[in-house]
Amino acid sequence: MPDTTFHQSGHATGQVAGFGPGSNTGQKSSLTAPIIDFCVAVLDSDKAKETFRKMPLKVVLDFVFGTGDAIHVGPLQDRVFNFYQRSATMVDATGSVCGKIGLRDDGAIQISLSGQGCQHVPDFSRVADILDALDARVSHVDIAIDDLTGETFDIQTFINLYEEGEFTMNGRPPLAQHVSDCGSNKGCSFYVGQRGHKQLNIYEKGKQLGDPESRHTRCELRLYAKRIDLPNDVLRNPGRYFGAAYPMLEAFVVGEVERLGIKEQIINASVKAAVKFLRTQAGTTLNALLDALGEEQGVEFIRKSILRTDRPGRWKHITGDLSALIRAQIEQSLSEAA
Repeated sequence: MPDTTFHQSGHATGQVAGFGPGSNTGQKSSLTAPIIDFCVAVLDSDKAKETFRKMPLKVVLDFVFGTGDAIHVGPLQDRVFNFYQRSATMVDATGSVCGKIGLRDDGAIQISLSGQGCQHVPDFSRVADILDALDARVSHVDIAIDDLTGETFDIQTFINLYEEGEFTMNGRPPLAQHVSDCGSNKGCSFYVGQRGHKQLNIYEKGKQLGDPESRHTRCELRLYAKRIDLPNDVLRNPGRYFGAAYPMLEAFVVGEVERLGIKEQIINASVKAAVKFLRTQAGTTLNALLDALGEEQGVEFIRKSILRTDRPGRWKHITGDLSALIRAQIEQSLSEAA
């Protein structure tokens, strides 16, 4: 039997044991609004099967998630995916994988959208309405809140909360694991709970993106319907369910920055990492070429003989105007250095 899992605390004040935006450790503006960063929709009801019978999977995807032409669905193949006999891979305009669609022999469909895919969904409240109308359901969802500056929370915040017993429910604490980067500045992680049930993952996202000085931290809640009651309403009100999973999390559901702000932060960390890479790996070589050929001829030689037109791996998954995002971060860095 699934448990209720969600425990709305009636005494939340926006502050938890000296942490959270109500304390002196941070400001409200450093936190993003809760976002859906992974979603699995199961369309296995009689109503859903009848609705989507013989419908192309691309049309099914758009019908449920409203992604339009943003995501392309590949050919259906005889490859098992989560016990569905056939499956297709979804990709977007950047060539990034957005998830998979599984099709069962009885007509049931499962759509699994990764974080890359979720950013193309215009309205998750509408998705919840569609699922309700089809008697369909969500089986797995990840809800994420970012502290873009690390002013309100970091990994140590949650380690302290765990050690103080703030995660203890039903008389015992959940399992926890701290994964250190051993001083490499590649980013540490802290896990609370079990995968497949209810798990909190806090990790140093900025460092994992390549900026060793970044304090950008992500707190990601993973919920699974196998062990808990997970209603479709989680897509309408992700903050409510994030805050109810563990009472202390409610203090962090105050963010105002939307996904665009997260994208800018990701680009910022990546630009810093890219500049550092070029300076350390190629800076002296490029300087020697410019000295030998002169600035104009040297730049022309570099453009024709060295530069490539495809995207670097670090920016492959970024949607929107990548050049504008990079230019804005470089201009900001130059302004700060002036």
